[in-house]
Amino acid sequence: MTNTRPAGITLLAIAFILLGLLSFIWSMLVFGVGAVASVTGAVVGAENMTTFGGANAWQGFIGIVGAVVDFIVAFGLLGLRRWAWLWALIAVGLNVVLGVLGLFSGGFWAFCCGVLGLIVPGAILYYLLRPDVRRAFGR
Repeated sequence: MTNTRPAGITLLAIAFILLGLLSFIWSMLVFGVGAVASVTGAVVGAENMTTFGGANAWQGFIGIVGAVVDFIVAFGLLGLRRWAWLWALIAVGLNVVLGVLGLFSGGFWAFCCGVLGLIVPGAILYYLLRPDVRRAFGR
């Protein structure tokens, strides 16, 4: 018996690919700025610039790793791999948790934006936990 991929999974995989592309481009930019600032700060003896550059270089590196994970999850979702469902669930669940924590990190507008920002991850989480989607991944 072969599983057919639900249309929502295809859309979710495309979203992960787009997110991976945007994250990769942005993270490369952050990494590059950080590396240049770090080296420049070291050459001219500006400790603050070196610290800024080092922190940004690490943030860029972590973002690049995250983008690669997005690509891996996307192609796993397209192939209906069991592990991809779990990784997508973890990524979206983490997004929901961080969104809930973000609700209380600012004022009224942060709360309103946080509520709106939880709608999409919440819908994706609901979709991934539907019985037909779970069945497509052999769960």
